Amino acid sequence: MGNIKGMKRDGGAMRALEQRRKDAAVLLRKGLNQAEVARRLGVSEMSVSRWAVLLKKEGLTGLRSAGRTGRKPRLNERQCVKIKRALLEGPEAHGYSNCLWTLPRVAVVIRDTCGVEYHPGHVWKVLRNLGWSCQRPSRKAMERDEEAIRRWKRYTWPALKKKALRERRTIVFVDESGITERPHVCRTWSPRGQTPQLEFHFNWKQLSVIAGITWWQFYFRLYPGTIRAPQVLNFLAHLRRHIRGKLLVIWDGLPVHRSRKVRKFLERQRGQILLAALPAYAPELNPTEYIWGYWKNHEFANFCAKDFFHLSSMARRVLRRAQKRTTLVRAFWKQAELSL
Repeated sequence: MGNIKGMKRDGGAMRALEQRRKDAAVLLRKGLNQAEVARRLGVSEMSVSRWAVLLKKEGLTGLRSAGRTGRKPRLNERQCVKIKRALLEGPEAHGYSNCLWTLPRVAVVIRDTCGVEYHPGHVWKVLRNLGWSCQRPSRKAMERDEEAIRRWKRYTWPALKKKALRERRTIVFVDESGITERPHVCRTWSPRGQTPQLEFHFNWKQLSVIAGITWWQFYFRLYPGTIRAPQVLNFLAHLRRHIRGKLLVIWDGLPVHRSRKVRKFLERQRGQILLAALPAYAPELNPTEYIWGYWKNHEFANFCAKDFFHLSSMARRVLRRAQKRTTLVRAFWKQAELSL
């Protein structure tokens, strides 16, 4: 099956060539020689000579387009539009349990929609001609409340900015993440048929990190193991030491953020630190999340730690280097799509 747009272009080109041959026939019947006809139409004299022979033997019928050569497409343009419309309805509309289009599923849709049998191994050609490509889907929690997220962005976030400006507070988005000694992503070259072996500790240790990002900078602390209340309190005290004035900390609803130790710590601060919560299951609103994306997918891609000390020293070095790049901080805020 050819591309729908390609079919239109091919059909138009064939019609244009046919019209050129007809124009040549008109000029030849007027008595112009073949060299003059070739010059006027911008073609070779050999082509005009061949057209003249066909015109003499078969008349204008011999100059008509022979149509598309080769094997005829199994799906015409109308069927392609019908298939695309069916695919855009989503897999659930066709009885499947999730929103993933696989080649066997598309083959069933083609059969049910147009009555044409396609082997799943060749369905990708149909999808490519429809303008589709194989992609890795993004993930979204089923528990998300899209309306709550919309309200937070439209009403709560502007209110928090006004409150911070009125009370002269620095807004800090805080989040936690972690890495282990196990390689994050690793690709290498090797002779064909000889799979390389990557050695690492099976009982790997975890390194956790907390970061807080402001308009102009981000701050971080590394901790071995998991993040608990003492680590959260230590990081909040770290922010107080490095950022002058009062703070407005915005973070997610992690249970440790609502712990009794955190509440008592905030009471002792006497209003120097206020808290605000992000909507549930909306990590894309937190600019700190994009620090982790850059950290893991760029700096730590293909990184194989020799031991836990190597992992922690590399993590600290990478984050400190990123702190100096103000363009990165602006990029993290831009990705969060929060109005500044």
